[in-house]
Amino acid sequence: MNTLQTINTEYLRASKTLETTVVSKENLSKVFFIYNYEGNSFRVFENHLDLINFFQNKSDSFIHFSTETDLDNFLLNVKIS
Repeated sequence: MNTLQTINTEYLRASKTLETTVVSKENLSKVFFIYNYEGNSFRVFENHLDLINFFQNKSDSFIHFSTETDLDNFLLNVKIS
């Protein structure tokens, strides 16, 4: 199982945040960017470019979850390479 560490949280508005989370397992790690919209829509981005393109309506390259439990399960079990 992976370990999670949120290294930054930006409050875009009171109900919208952007979290930078490091997912690690053994000596490997990967950074994910998580856009939390009102606590009921979570979009996960694997790089800055996909995140920027999402906000500019140019891309839908993200993983979407409707619950925080589903998000956590994904992050705890995602393969790190």
